[in-house]
Amino acid sequence: MSGKLTVIVGPMYSGKTTELLSYLEIYKLGKKKTLLFKPALDVRYGTDVVKTHSGLEAQAVSVEFSKDMLPHLQEKIDAVFIDEVQFFDKDLIKVVRKLLDENVNVFCAGLDMTFKQNPFETTMLLLALANEVIKKRAVCHVCGEHNATLTYKISDNDSEIDVGGKEKYIAVCRDCYNKLAGSGHGASSGGSDEDNR
Repeated sequence: MSGKLTVIVGPMYSGKTTELLSYLEIYKLGKKKTLLFKPALDVRYGTDVVKTHSGLEAQAVSVEFSKDMLPHLQEKIDAVFIDEVQFFDKDLIKVVRKLLDENVNVFCAGLDMTFKQNPFETTMLLLALANEVIKKRAVCHVCGEHNATLTYKISDNDSEIDVGGKEKYIAVCRDCYNKLAGSGHGASSGGSDEDNR
């Protein structure tokens, strides 16, 4: 039986990585063989660990390119977990398809949109292939409602690929995003999103 792909998406601070690690824990409790990957670009919590904003963490293999995962996948694996998929090249889809064809379940987590509301290409490709999509929401940093689906950039750096946390980004609902963008506060003069956990 072929593997299944589960993709967890949403804005920053919506619990994407927390959910990813909860699935990892289930497989570990079942004594399954697992591997957790993260992009080398993300060094916020160190090079070999995936950590949530709330402090939950797990050991991970850091890779620069999607193809760098392949040497780690030579022996039988039951499930592969990949965090911050938006930072990987689009060849990640080839790696994931290979794993699915080899009966490996794959769980991915990442941002679906940049802070300018542009889709991340790699995430978009994974969503198209997914058996299950989990769309998370965060608490809006402005109005306090649990309906934030966008990330707003509060720093002046206008780059859409810019790893960071609370010093650069907040999660907001669409109404608050539009109010902030209209006021010219922050770098988000046209969109929304960037990071996770």
